[in-house]
Amino acid sequence: MVTNISALLVDLQALSQFELRQICYFLAVVQAGNNFTKAADRLGIQQPPVSQRIKALEALLSSKSEPGSLLESWEVKLFDRSTSPITLTPAGEVFLEDVTRAIGHLDRAVSRARQASQGHIGRLSIGVTNVIANSLLPEIVQCFQPRFPNVTLEFYEVPILKQLQMLRRHELDLAFQKPDDEDTEPENILQTDSAKTDSDLIFKPILEEYFLLAVAVQHPLALLPAIPLTALKNEPILLPSLELFPFYAKVLALCKTAGFTPNLAPNIHATGVVTLLSLVAAGVGVSVLPNHVQALQRQGVVYRPIQGFDLTRTVAAVWRRGDRSLVLRQFLKVVEEMTQMTLLDSW
Repeated sequence: MVTNISALLVDLQALSQFELRQICYFLAVVQAGNNFTKAADRLGIQQPPVSQRIKALEALLSSKSEPGSLLESWEVKLFDRSTSPITLTPAGEVFLEDVTRAIGHLDRAVSRARQASQGHIGRLSIGVTNVIANSLLPEIVQCFQPRFPNVTLEFYEVPILKQLQMLRRHELDLAFQKPDDEDTEPENILQTDSAKTDSDLIFKPILEEYFLLAVAVQHPLALLPAIPLTALKNEPILLPSLELFPFYAKVLALCKTAGFTPNLAPNIHATGVVTLLSLVAAGVGVSVLPNHVQALQRQGVVYRPIQGFDLTRTVAAVWRRGDRSLVLRQFLKVVEEMTQMTLLDSW
């Protein structure tokens, strides 16, 4: 959140007369037990400059009335030099209390500015779906957060198409999804180092998922170590909505290539993986699903490879083209480490 500088109720012009070195020397003297000589030794300088800076500080704190002015002038002393050892005056004690707090804030501001310049402080909004949540996301977060504890990660589970809209509206900084390019084979995408781009977004492949058959444990096909694609000819097949997930039209095409038209259960209108697996466990049908669903460990369901079913799908990291966020860059570096893919060549 940006601070409203105009709302600061301070006289910046008056404060600009003070030097940070004066205040630091004052604190150094106090830390040295109000001993100017010891403070100078710790600072690595001669004693006279320390005394001169603090006298200049006291002069700035003092008020001098103009000739003819009705305002009273007064002198501020931070140290009582008439005592042995030297002690702080009441004004010095009050000044010490507040200036210590102010220097602490300044030190924190310096540290946080340096961290922010390296992407170690900030916020990142990430769109997630099942495909990344059931695969790389836990490892990525576990790797990122210990390195960048002052970065806040915000996660939004939203539909794929909505993710792209939110990215363009700057409501998300990063998303993980399947590149919207049905004419490009996933193998070719993975073999190139260049990211798929458009005028707004960059798509960079990070993993490739394959497909399995989810079948109920009591189903006869569950006894086989691998299922021939032709064995699904008479099986009710449960698939997500083709309208929402047009990629699954490739499943139908592969079945037709194998010599049969798949028997899609007409009474099932499910899109969520959890629902589909529940119906498989109930024996309603079998389902062809990406391999990441195995992480769900749904009781009553087993997974088997499908013979003659050569289908994979690429999953990409997606971010706004031209986004210069250092936090995003650090997160992408972690993703790059986890996936062994070069993500930042498009930066």
